[in-house]
Amino acid sequence: MNRKIAIRPTLMKTLKTVLDLKKVTADTVSQKTNRPRTIESKYLSELNRMGIVAKVREGRKVVYIEAVTAVKEAIARYGPDVNVEQLAHQISMPADIVRFIVEKVKTGKL
Repeated sequence: MNRKIAIRPTLMKTLKTVLDLKKVTADTVSQKTNRPRTIESKYLSELNRMGIVAKVREGRKVVYIEAVTAVKEAIARYGPDVNVEQLAHQISMPADIVRFIVEKVKTGKL
């Protein structure tokens, strides 16, 4: 699978923060990047639409999680036999990316 994703430098700063912390909210990212929370929320949503980070609601907060970590947590929560499409829906990521990560996790390559 080759998606050829180009990431702007402004998005890269947000992505690096997510990759470092693994599980973030827009507030935590804005504290690390020294940018307004609304801007970080926009960037995090954009990264989610690209399929790079997962998005999960925890109560009233929206938590963004690094993709591999999100898939592993979802498998642990919903069981290893959960349908990939349902798993993708639960973590708000494209099903093809989730399928790829699940296959790598099951073979032990991630």
